[in-house]
Amino acid sequence: MPLFETIKHTYKHLWSDASTASFRKYPSPERPDILSIDILSKELDPTTGVLKCTKLIICKGNTPSWLKSILGSGECLFYEETTVDPKNKIMTLKTKNLNFTNILGVDEVCTYEQHPENEEWTLFTQEATVTSSIFGVARKMEAFCLDRFVANAGKGRKIMEDTIIKVQKEAEESLASFDKTFTSIKHEAEQSFEKAFSTAEEILPIIKLDDKQSQTTQNTQPNSNKKK
Repeated sequence: MPLFETIKHTYKHLWSDASTASFRKYPSPERPDILSIDILSKELDPTTGVLKCTKLIICKGNTPSWLKSILGSGECLFYEETTVDPKNKIMTLKTKNLNFTNILGVDEVCTYEQHPENEEWTLFTQEATVTSSIFGVARKMEAFCLDRFVANAGKGRKIMEDTIIKVQKEAEESLASFDKTFTSIKHEAEQSFEKAFSTAEEILPIIKLDDKQSQTTQNTQPNSNKKK
């Protein structure tokens, strides 16, 4: 019989920051067992704005000797499907193992959604189902995997918090850089305008003087048609 575990956690950050951080939380020194994460496909629906992508995750952890003798390898391959719905502010990640499926089945569903009680927070739900069919050690194997799931979930929450802060800091720095650039351009434009206005003030009296001198010269010239 499968074993289940559900964990809920509230991130006191906007859903947009949490969903962005989810894509960027690995690699992390907190989880050296996650060797690589490769994006296999990515698809964006231009009508709904929903993003779908698939990933291949390779992990290698400290597997106990009794389990290693059954699995025969320390590396685990996982397939993950991610769906991001920015309109409804829901992000869902569904993960399952690709190898050892005849021995062990691990299914995980993670959901990030806008918190129902505070729109500036994100409600995170993480569910795991572990199933084994190995006679004699099935329950022991399921219990071990669930214990590992709970331990890794704690590390994952810390990684997420750190990554969210990093995402927010980068956004603030980008905004500050934009403001600095805009202010610089505005200042240069004002200086150019002031310089052009100053030049115009210097030239205008000269033009007026030339016009006055020209008129005076025309008035003092004898009329060639006047009889002597």
